[in-house]
Amino acid sequence: MNVERLRERMAELDVDAVVATTQENVFYLTGISNVTLSVLPHGGQCYAVVTRDRPDRPHLISPRCDLDQALDADVRLGEIVGFGEFYREVTPGAALEPVEEELRAVALEGPHAATAMDALVLALNRAGYSGGTLAVDEDGVPYGFLQKLGEALPRARVRAGADLLRWTRKVKTSTEIDRLREAAAITEDAIRAAVGIARPGVTEIDLVREFERTIVGAGARPAFTLIKFGRSAVGGQRRPRDVPLRMGEAIWMDVGCVHRGYWSDMARVHSTGEPAEKLVRYHAAMREGADRALAEARPGMTGKELFDLVVAAVRESGVPHYRRQHVGHGIGVELYDRVLITPTCDDSLEEGTVVNVETPYHELGFGAVQVEDPFVVGPSGNTLLTTLSRDLS
Repeated sequence: MNVERLRERMAELDVDAVVATTQENVFYLTGISNVTLSVLPHGGQCYAVVTRDRPDRPHLISPRCDLDQALDADVRLGEIVGFGEFYREVTPGAALEPVEEELRAVALEGPHAATAMDALVLALNRAGYSGGTLAVDEDGVPYGFLQKLGEALPRARVRAGADLLRWTRKVKTSTEIDRLREAAAITEDAIRAAVGIARPGVTEIDLVREFERTIVGAGARPAFTLIKFGRSAVGGQRRPRDVPLRMGEAIWMDVGCVHRGYWSDMARVHSTGEPAEKLVRYHAAMREGADRALAEARPGMTGKELFDLVVAAVRESGVPHYRRQHVGHGIGVELYDRVLITPTCDDSLEEGTVVNVETPYHELGFGAVQVEDPFVVGPSGNTLLTTLSRDLS
């Protein structure tokens, strides 16, 4: 995590402690992809807490069944408090290995409470939090949680904290950029693998399977695999079809994965045989919009300004009726990180922000074209995180 940026924001907002509650934010602070948050996304609870004096040492509040994950943290944890019930036995008289001793200390002998709320209050007290402003990531807790937490901590001023964490995550560390580059590289290899089997007679299902098989083989997790043939790409979110590819059809791909907690999101178009003249023209216009963003995005530019720049480039390059609700987004531990590239976004790019610029176009009776890649915003130039050709292939 960007520790100094988090420290700066907490001081600026006079926040004494931050509670992360979503899968993404718990991972951001600890490096732990909590199992309960993954398998029970609508009701599971797991928290990470940092205090202003030690934002680099998060405290973990976890279901007791998941306390073994504390041993996988990317950082040194502070207090580790479990809640609920889970049983791990110890073989009588067994000489435990060091990692088993560590697990016993955390999971069997460590502090615990009956409920997630009780465990959070216990962890805050053990971490030395005695009151002040407590910013809670409201996106991962049930309705009324902040009020109940305030009642349990009468000296606390409880406020919403999701935006504080999103602000912190907007500027990536070098490690985060490396992970984003790795996720993009895995996605590129999977695109190559899918295109490699593309010939008349294969189906969208075949290409989806080849793409996802390559992603999994590289140790990543497929996140979305939108691959459509020809005119069907106008409905790109529909399930893949068992309809054979025909010579001359275009293959539209909007695909991504998660690797070591970080997302990829790319789009390419491949043509089997000689592409139609309209496909060539429209793809060139979409490419120009993406290229203009890569060349001209700068720190201080708002999402709205970048949106206007991209849309104008596409229109000037041959698609004068082009319109979009957005042309990209930040990317990191969430697919849609700050900054959003929309016609109303006043949020500004900063040095170290990573954005995914995309120029999708969908037309009934035609299909779809799209170019999409992530790049790092720099002080005097931007760095593309992909290497796969952006041309119509």
